[in-house]
Amino acid sequence: MKRTHDEAPIDVDELMDIMGGDRALIRECLVDFSRDYEEMIGAIRDASAKGDGESLERAAHALKGSLTYLAARPAAAAASELEKSGRGRKLMELESKLADLELECGKMWAFLKGFMA
Repeated sequence: MKRTHDEAPIDVDELMDIMGGDRALIRECLVDFSRDYEEMIGAIRDASAKGDGESLERAAHALKGSLTYLAARPAAAAASELEKSGRGRKLMELESKLADLELECGKMWAFLKGFMA
């Protein structure tokens, strides 16, 4: 997965549209997401390590949905790549795809901290 240099980790306009411009709702969703994130990424790591395509597909799909709701397109795209790998049971390059996902999620977290400051 390649990112363009000008692609923001979060599409702020889309996020504001999704949340109806309600910053309190955005904060609430971020609190919920931050509470669930470690479990979701942990499930992806576990499934990747075990080579369990079905679990990988399910876990990556759940994270992708949350990331999409937060308008985190690059991170959602990275989760989608892992979901596809699990669905197709094509478990090659999982470490690289997982590293991409974690990188994009890290960029998203850094962006959100600044956005919500």
